[in-house]
Amino acid sequence: MNGQGRTPLFSTKLVFGLTVIALGLLFMADRLHLYDGWRLLAWWPAVLALFGIAHLVRDGFLSRGGHLWLGFSVAGFLQQFGPWGLLDRWWPVFLVWGGLIITLRAVFPQPRRMRRPGADPTSPASAISCDAGSDSMQVKP
Repeated sequence: MNGQGRTPLFSTKLVFGLTVIALGLLFMADRLHLYDGWRLLAWWPAVLALFGIAHLVRDGFLSRGGHLWLGFSVAGFLQQFGPWGLLDRWWPVFLVWGGLIITLRAVFPQPRRMRRPGADPTSPASAISCDAGSDSMQVKP
């Protein structure tokens, strides 16, 4: 099998699955009184950052989705750990960041991702034919 047909190892599905597992383990440790799991929930922006990094790895450095996830992550970190009012004061930085990504995508167009083979619903299967001369799916009198 060639390397093009394989799905990448680091993906958003992997990040989501590992996040659900980690939350389950965290809440289990909390319920068993082994660890106060609610303290770790303050680090929720790290999960958003992982989603952003997964998009950047999959789609390239100028991925809109990747930068959107990273922007929410940075905003979450500023809200959780930054001095009060820091996010309220510096929100225009996110506008500059978004504008920069849009401009770079206009200057350096990104190639479109290839669709997986077999995922094209518009092409009929080769066994099904509407030709009168074909006897593959026709009822004989």
